[in-house]
Parts: sequence; C-alpha cells; structure tokens
Amino acid sequence: VLILLLALSGCKQEKEYVNLTEDAAPGPVTNVRVENMPGSAKIFYSLPSEVSLRYVRAEYEIRPGEFKEAKSSNFTNYVVVDGFPNTEEHEVRLYAVSNGEKASVPVTVTIKPLTPPLQEVFNTLEFKETFGGLSIAFQNQGEASMAVTLFSPNASGQMTEVDTYYSKAKAGKFFARGFEAVKRKFGAVVRDRWGNLSDTAFVELTPVFEELIPKPFQTYNLPTDTYEAHLANHSVDKLWDNVTGPVSTVGLHTKPGAGMPQHFTFDLKVKSKLSRYKLFHRGSPSQYAYKLGAPRKWEIWGSNSPDPQGGWAGWVKLMDCESYKPSGNPVGVNTDEDNIYASTLGEDFTFPEDAPAVRYIRFKTLETWDYLDYIYIAELTFWGKREI
Repeated sequence: VLILLLALSGCKQEKEYVNLTEDAAPGPVTNVRVENMPGSAKIFYSLPSEVSLRYVRAEYEIRPGEFKEAKSSNFTNYVVVDGFPNTEEHEVRLYAVSNGEKASVPVTVTIKPLTPPLQEVFNTLEFKETFGGLSIAFQNQGEASMAVTLFSPNASGQMTEVDTYYSKAKAGKFFARGFEAVKRKFGAVVRDRWGNLSDTAFVELTPVFEELIPKPFQTYNLPTDTYEAHLANHSVDKLWDNVTGPVSTVGLHTKPGAGMPQHFTFDLKVKSKLSRYKLFHRGSPSQYAYKLGAPRKWEIWGSNSPDPQGGWAGWVKLMDCESYKPSGNPVGVNTDEDNIYASTLGEDFTFPEDAPAVRYIRFKTLETWDYLDYIYIAELTFWGKREI
C-alpha cells in the first residue's frame, strides 16, 4: 500500500491533472514580436500561465481565399507562418488553445515578409537560345522547392505547356529542345509548393539548328576498354536500342570487379559536330537511378582516328560531366521527379561550342553514385550536325 501511495504521489508531481470537461480557454499570448523572413515570418510571444494550455495556433491568408494555419506547442515561444507570395502586409491571428480545444480571444499581428523564394526565382530567370531550343537558368538561394513551367505556341498559335522543371537547387538550369531554328515566343511561370504563381515572363528566341545523330551506332571495342558485360544482354550495343524509362531494366552493365576508372568506345558512324547528348539511367520498378553503379562523374572523349591499341593518342576530351539529382536527396532516397528525370526524360548535357567534330566516342567513368567498380547505363542519345 505504501509503495502504491508513493507511486501515485510521484505521478501527481510530474503533471497537474486537468479535467477536460471543466477546461477553460487560456488567456491570450502577450509581448508579441515579429521577425520577417523571405516569404514567411517568425512570430515570438509570451505564453499565458494557464496549465491547460496545449498549443498556439496561427491563422492567416496567403492569397485571396487561401487560408492556412500553423501550430506551435506549449514548449515553444514562437510560431512560423509561411507560404506568402509577396512582400505585402498580412494579418495573422494568434490563438492560445487548451487541451480541450478551447481557444483564447485572438491577438492580431501584422507581418511583412521579405522577398519570397517565388519572386527570387522569377526575378532571376535567364533565357538563352541553344541547340534545338533554349536554356532557362535561375537563382534560388533558399533552396526552396520550385516548379518552372515553360509555354510556347502550338500549331494554332495558342500558348501551350511544353515542360515543367522541378528543382530546389541554389542555381537551377534546364533545357527545352525539339524546336526548329526559327524565331518563336516562349513564356515561363514559377510555382511554389503552396500553389502560388508568379507572373509570366515572355521572351522571343531563335533556337540553334541541330539534328538527331541517327542510330544504331557501332561497337568499337579496344584493348584497354572495359566492355565485358555482366550478362549476355548487358552489352555496349544496348546503349542505342531506344529502350528507356521504367522498362529500361539494364542497358549496358559492365562486369563487377572491372575497377575504376573504366571506359568504353563506340562509333557514331558519321563525323559530327555534337551539340548535346542525353544519358538515360537504368529504370525498372526498383529504380536504379542515382545509386549503385549509376555513373556520377565521367568524361566524354572524341576522336577521328583512335589508337587501335587503345591508347589515348588521337583523343581529345570534349567535356567533364556530373550527374544531377533534382531533389538533392542522399543516395538511395529518390523522389518521383528524380526517377522521371533520370530514366524517362534523361539527363541533358551540352557540349562546349568549341568542341571539335568527331566520329568516335569514349565514355570514361570516374565514379558511380555508390562508389562501385561497375557501371550501368540504359541509353545514350546524341544531337548535333553531321558532316557528310
């Protein structure tokens, strides 16, 4: 009995019992202070003394008709309100809420957010013509999740969505291709994760001419190359079978234990001034993009007269490449956008303008996403201008 009484006494000292049926609304928060931040605000306050206090709720409107709320526990003296698309003044109502969900009278505070990420991205949009289309670059110092949608006139002259690019990178850049080398109008709209939309930025550009380098290419195995496949259907020639997306189960898969760095060679079958290429990651339901043997860093070399012994004489490095993961998540954690970008859309790489015309390509892998000693790639596709 003595032990039981001590236990009950100890429980009573830890937390005062509150009868929810007799619960009363707490007093309001006091001493409110605002720290404005980009697209948001941090609101500090003093909590009321009632033991029934459970949390503080902030209610606010980020745009006409779109109401949001934020909550902060009774162990914290501030609440963060975010999702504002501009730097205008906004009213926020603060309620102290009891365990029984009874709210205090509201305290209204005015905030004035700093320039939101949405506006930063929109204000820094930079359009530039490139091979087959245009590039769009922007700054996003807060690394906020953003979507940039590109529009262009269809055959009827109506502005139609071309593509949407998702990014939280500090310095984002993407390409839109497949346009003829004639002057045309483009528009871009930025959207944040709260559904706020920017104005539309318009520009008129003339894409630079390019053509698809026709497939199939030709294997060109040299003595120093790593071309031995993991299995019979994982050979180099799978890189131009036009199988991409979630169904691209393997493609090229070099044999484990081959070591790093490693390289393989193939013949485009025509000397070409290359403008860009796409690398498609291995897909399949288990999503092999951005992990295991997926290349992370590599070099592209070109030649018109390769050394038959496999040496580097006659080769010129065309570019250094590094795989880009839109989400920035760690290895093994992919978003749907990551998988679509890697396996369905393909990573896009632009050759330097001064790169020479070449016929033979050597792909030299320096590092995979999981630092393994083998690689896998689903498909390689090249564009440029053939020198026939």
